[in-house]
This record gives sequence, structure tokens and C-alpha cells, in this order.
Amino acid sequence: MTPRTKEQNDEIRAARIRQILAAAADVYLAKGVMLEIRDVAARAGLGYGTVYHYYRNKHELLHDMLWHAFEQARAATDAAFDQDGAPLGRLRRGLKHLLRLWLDQPSVYILYKMVAENFHHMPSDRFPGLYDRFRQELYQPVAALLREGGGLPYPEKRANMVIGSLIGCAGLYIHHRHMEIDIDEAVDVWFAGTVGIDHEDRKEI
Repeated sequence: MTPRTKEQNDEIRAARIRQILAAAADVYLAKGVMLEIRDVAARAGLGYGTVYHYYRNKHELLHDMLWHAFEQARAATDAAFDQDGAPLGRLRRGLKHLLRLWLDQPSVYILYKMVAENFHHMPSDRFPGLYDRFRQELYQPVAALLREGGGLPYPEKRANMVIGSLIGCAGLYIHHRHMEIDIDEAVDVWFAGTVGIDHEDRKEI
């Protein structure tokens, strides 16, 4: 048998990590911080030793899962918000794109939820860098679009309301996957309630 190349080994390692992180997100949704490595191994269909080879404990695993989720969220935010059009229209499209990403990649939803909860029940010294980058690269773009939209007081407060309401409502569908969600309708309703502009008022977008 021909030995695998370094590139092949790297691809296998990357695929295995993606498999483990996806399983970790599913287990976290079911068990929260009570998640254990053996739970993730079972969900991924891997041996305990295989997962332990990559992650020595659940805190290392969650740390890696959240940083991977951050990179996905940042790429999605950049792609959705850096478009032509009025600020509030770009924000609305970005929120719809973000919700689709949450439904497709639950780890990104978990990231937003854990930041909103200030990483409650997690080691206090593990996530300050992630929190700071989240605020700068994911939260501030939302506040900036609200500020650019004009006529909207307290953009940072409204950004908190937009993101917080999206987290709360999306959780109903993410935790109960048999439920279906109309993403366009849901974001329009949340947008109207938190930003204060009705989704039928196209003059603002």
C-alpha cells in the first residue's frame, strides 16, 4: 500500500476535526456544558480515544468549536454586509443570511448565544479574546449599519435588541429541528420590532 502524503494526512485530519466539531455542536444543543467527550465521540461515530487524540477535555473542544464558528460567522458577515445598497437593506439581508447559517451550522448559533450569556458556566479566563473580537468584527458591523441608516437613536442598544431577539427566536427552531421557519418572514418581523421600521416600508431600504 502506498503511504499517504502529508497533504492527504492533513485533509484527513481537517475532515476528522470538522466531524468532531459538528458532533460537539449537536451534543451541546442537547446537553449544554454537561457535554462530555464520550458524548461527542458517540455522536460522531468515533471511538473515545480518537476524539481524545484531538481534544484532551471538553473545554479545549468547545474553545476550538467556538473559534471555528467565529471564522464562519465573520466570513458570512463580511459577505452579507459588504454589498451595495442602503445600510438597512444590507442589514436585513445580512440577518437573513446569518439565520440561514445558524440553521445550517449550529455552532455559529451557539457562539452568538454564549456571547450573549457572557460565556456563563465557562472558565472565566478562556474567552476574553474571542469576546473582544466578536464585539469588534460581528457586533459592531450591525451597530454601524444601524447608525448609517440614519434617524435611529441608540444604534448599539438596537444592535443588542436585534441580535438578542434573533438568538431567542431562532433557538426555538434550532432546538426543535422538526419545526420549519420562514426565514424571510421571521427576519422581517424581528427587524420591524427591534429596528422600528416596518418590513413593508421600502423607502428606508
